[in-house]
Amino acid sequence: MNKKRVKARIADLASVIQNAGNDETSLLEIALFVEEAFGIVLSDDEICKENFGNHHAAETFVLTKLKLGGKCVESVG
Repeated sequence: MNKKRVKARIADLASVIQNAGNDETSLLEIALFVEEAFGIVLSDDEICKENFGNHHAAETFVLTKLKLGGKCVESVG
């Protein structure tokens, strides 16, 4: 998978990501999508609004987990 494909898949979640900062259910939905779409396993600490609260954070987090570039965004939890 390349950066362009990751960005396109994350864009599919735009409406869910908009609510993720305030809605735990949206965070879980994004986490499940990320695990399934990209084949990565997330820890409980990684499922947070810092990583999935907005489009840029989610994209950066996934790119980092896939080692495709991007700055690491860590939970402060």
